Amino acid sequence: MAIRRLLVSVDESAPSTHALKAALDLAGTHGASLTAVAVAPPYEGDLRLVGVGDISRVLRQPCEQALDAAKREADLRGLPIATVCESGEPGEVIADLADSMRADLVVMGRRNTSTMGRLLLGSVTARTIGFSHTDVLIVPEGAAVNLRRLILATDGSRYSLAAAEKALALGKELDAIVEVVSVMDVPNEYLALAPQAAQELAISTKGFVAEVLEMAKARGVAAKGNVLEGNAPEEILNYAEEGGSGTIVIASHGRTGLRRLLMGGVVEWIVAHSGLPVWITKS
Repeated sequence: MAIRRLLVSVDESAPSTHALKAALDLAGTHGASLTAVAVAPPYEGDLRLVGVGDISRVLRQPCEQALDAAKREADLRGLPIATVCESGEPGEVIADLADSMRADLVVMGRRNTSTMGRLLLGSVTARTIGFSHTDVLIVPEGAAVNLRRLILATDGSRYSLAAAEKALALGKELDAIVEVVSVMDVPNEYLALAPQAAQELAISTKGFVAEVLEMAKARGVAAKGNVLEGNAPEEILNYAEEGGSGTIVIASHGRTGLRRLLMGGVVEWIVAHSGLPVWITKS
């Protein structure tokens, strides 16, 4: 797939600055256009009680400062950048803008913190993933975006097959290797009580990987497969990080209403804990 239009979410934080630099790297490498968006919160109080002449200007000030910093960083690299300052709920605003500009990818930063797993749900990141129809790349603070090694997690669902199509298209475009992983996540007591069912699950899990490898072969994309056992998100992440730098590609299940903000346990856990960038595909 060609990366032609990028949208990066910026604020004045260090993770945002790191994500901006990653987005600029991608824009420069792929010759893509880049738009930076910052979102100012709407004022929902009683304007009569505010001792400020122009409350909207005050609320937009951090937004404009973040965009000015983004312009300076782009100028240092000699790269063009468009900037947009919006007002509203950030996750929805970013998702709507990505849709309207037909972005190929939204780039967002993520702070490295032990509390991230607890804070992710309901955050701007989670809501952007939940509302967006556009793929989202989450870049942890300090992580390098390496798209030459793509770790594709699959569970055989139509969502993960769509993610496979995206990963293979990237692999073809970038001459990258795609490492296909699927996890047989079965409790030990289940293995003891139903060994036949466990064997059938193992066969189907291997089948998920084999199906994607056949897709890769048909497209002329370098790929290899691995079947893992254990807790799915932990095993996927351990495998990805032990292999060095790379980018995890995983599907967000299509959901409606507030449930879509949950993203699915595997995706949410990996996004919260990964030290590698995570590319979340949207069907």
